[in-house]
Amino acid sequence: MFSHAPDEYTCPFWSIVDQCRQGTAEREQHGVIYMDELVTALVPTHHFAGIRGNVLVIPNRHYENIFDIDCSLGSALLRAIQRTAFAMKKAYHCEGVSTRQHNEPAGYQDVWHYHVHVFPRHAGDNLYAGHRARYAPEERLHHAGLLRECLVECE
Repeated sequence: MFSHAPDEYTCPFWSIVDQCRQGTAEREQHGVIYMDELVTALVPTHHFAGIRGNVLVIPNRHYENIFDIDCSLGSALLRAIQRTAFAMKKAYHCEGVSTRQHNEPAGYQDVWHYHVHVFPRHAGDNLYAGHRARYAPEERLHHAGLLRECLVECE
């Protein structure tokens, strides 16, 4: 209905989820901290404003944006976001957690698969003034491992 993906778009998240269904080694290789039958949470290949340990929470099935997603996924997404937030508090002793989600070009969506950004936050960290930068592969995997160890079950 409100699709903006280019013709013949190949979703990068779809291939990651597909590969991660194969097993633990593939999940670790892609920085996955949590995966169930509905959603996956992973440390992406980049961070913003030097804020390390950020996570993307994505549905395992392809939905382009908020206008396309199946609303029945709401509780699974929120549970994964909440578990991620608790893990960030434990791992980074952050003062807060921010989430953000973008839709359509004017809403700054640049990957055509619904996803929620989750950031550990500290006072004065300038998240919204910072630029996007790539993680070194070993640093990304370090953060994924730390967050995996800090995941707790949420009621």
